[in-house]
Amino acid sequence: MNPLVAWVAELLLASWRRQEREGRYRGADDFRALHIDPADALASWRAATAPGAPWPDGLASGFDAAVRFPDALGLDAGETLVAALAVAVEVEPRLRPLVAALTDDPGARQPTVGLAAELADALDLPPAAVRAAVAPGGRLALFGLVATLAVPGRPSPADAWVVASGWLTDAVEGEESEANGLAWVTAEAADGVRTTVVSGADHLRHAESVAAPSGRAALWTNPRGETLPAAARAALLADAVLVAALDDVPPPELVAALSAVAEAGVRVAVSLAPGVSWVAPASWRVLTLSPAPAASRARRWADALARRGAVANAEDLAALASEYPLGLDAIEEAAERAVAGWPADDPQVPTLGDLRLAARRTAWRDLSSCARPGPTGSGWDDLVVTDAIGGQLRDVAAAIGQRGRVLDDWGFGGRPGSRGYHVLFAGPSGTGKTMSAGVIAAATGLELWVVDLARVVDKYLGETEKAIDKVLRAAEASGAMLLFDEADALFGRRGEVKEAKDRWANVEVAFLLQRIEEHDGVTVLTTNVSHHLDEAFARRMSQRVEFTVPDASLRRRLWTASLPADAPLDARSDLETVADRFELAGGAIRTAALNAAYEAAAEGTPIGLRHLVRASVLELAKSGRPPTRADLGDLGVHLGAGR
Repeated sequence: MNPLVAWVAELLLASWRRQEREGRYRGADDFRALHIDPADALASWRAATAPGAPWPDGLASGFDAAVRFPDALGLDAGETLVAALAVAVEVEPRLRPLVAALTDDPGARQPTVGLAAELADALDLPPAAVRAAVAPGGRLALFGLVATLAVPGRPSPADAWVVASGWLTDAVEGEESEANGLAWVTAEAADGVRTTVVSGADHLRHAESVAAPSGRAALWTNPRGETLPAAARAALLADAVLVAALDDVPPPELVAALSAVAEAGVRVAVSLAPGVSWVAPASWRVLTLSPAPAASRARRWADALARRGAVANAEDLAALASEYPLGLDAIEEAAERAVAGWPADDPQVPTLGDLRLAARRTAWRDLSSCARPGPTGSGWDDLVVTDAIGGQLRDVAAAIGQRGRVLDDWGFGGRPGSRGYHVLFAGPSGTGKTMSAGVIAAATGLELWVVDLARVVDKYLGETEKAIDKVLRAAEASGAMLLFDEADALFGRRGEVKEAKDRWANVEVAFLLQRIEEHDGVTVLTTNVSHHLDEAFARRMSQRVEFTVPDASLRRRLWTASLPADAPLDARSDLETVADRFELAGGAIRTAALNAAYEAAAEGTPIGLRHLVRASVLELAKSGRPPTRADLGDLGVHLGAGR
């Protein structure tokens, strides 16, 4: 019989004999199936409780021999007794008839709080020791060892059942059990403080940083009500730091639970996701960590790939770590992506291209929640703008392309807020601002993502800021260029505070201003009405490019570019007439060309002057400038009767 079970059986039989002597028990004397002789049980009982026998040794000897954790979990005598009683009945059902007899309940399948108190009394423990052991805030509940269940029809707390957790029964029976949602982290660097709040980087970076100085491992979990006891127990048994990874502000009940766990002896670190702001209890130490440096990221890549049977060139990993500042936890995910699908028996040697793609796709996960891929495929030859604007755009591309040399090799990136590059494109709609951003992204090898304002702006306080912070961090990690189209809707002027909503609106703009300034990546802001932008944003732009409505010569080029060479055009000379007579921006010209083609195709004819005129008039009308027949002059004939 398991030593723990045998010891509890001895206690139960001793109690039964005592009740029998006192005339309180009238049941059948038939417990031979337990293979425990009452005389032997009582002898062991007397030895364990003899005068002078040290209580902890006498009580915990069998328990510790079976599972080896009372001392590690810091259980006192009352807690050890309750836990032993609950788990012994669970793993040895033959004890249940004895429990039923002692509780005077023929249907009882679990021991009660009252039975535990009676055994405690026999051991000269005060009743308060059992009451404290089963209290909601006690260690048994805190570490998920024992729960109490009220029995229907028996409201007395003494009649409540004590039930052992599955983990406890597994441990007594010598089986391994794992708690879901836990991950062991090998520490690199660490601090041994009891309670710490860490922010400023990613969860894995926090886990390593708070564990290593003390030589402890870190147990990383996203705590929920049902997982925290298991995580706390595992951390205490392993003498590890419990890192509670939080992606949002923790509710008060979780804070209280984490504080209780810390008071119970667990070293706790709360890891705050980037952008989460939380005022920790005054007794907690607060640390702010910087993201892992490129050298640490390269080592993480190498380790993560090695654990998956893959190797990569050290120079490739150094370049990868420099190009994609992923968090350490994201690197683990990216490494898994890089080797996914490789045959298990083949040596896995991912190329730099494989690794770059894995890094981008990992970072894009967060980007895709608030942004969409921008326009691609256009080059400098496709961009129809004035020479002055074209020169400015090429200057922007050149600056972006030289960021690594200037910021890192020449040392300009060491100052706060100096690593980002932010450009403002201002001008009327359709003048090529969005297309220009795509051309620059292609020229510099960056992925362009357009921020979806519909998914970013939120009416609830603080949610817009949280979403913007998330997309900016994802862009930093992936090396993506962000495009805020019609940015004046998000970065509008701060105004006079007349109502509470005005104050919060100003706070939001101030946050966005600060966050854009801190952003280490490349951003492009476009606006049709630059005077609506807050002046502070304009001042902090690295470059500002003013887009203008194209003149007639540019419009001719735009019309030519908008009509493919394979398009059947009745007379290309007509393009000059249309360009001269209709003042349309580039976007409107592209739309007009397409609509003209649709109309011609429906008629089964080549694209003629009539189709171009009708489509151009339609575009002017859409912009609130419908021309009259007098304005059109001789071209009015192409509108037809009634137009």
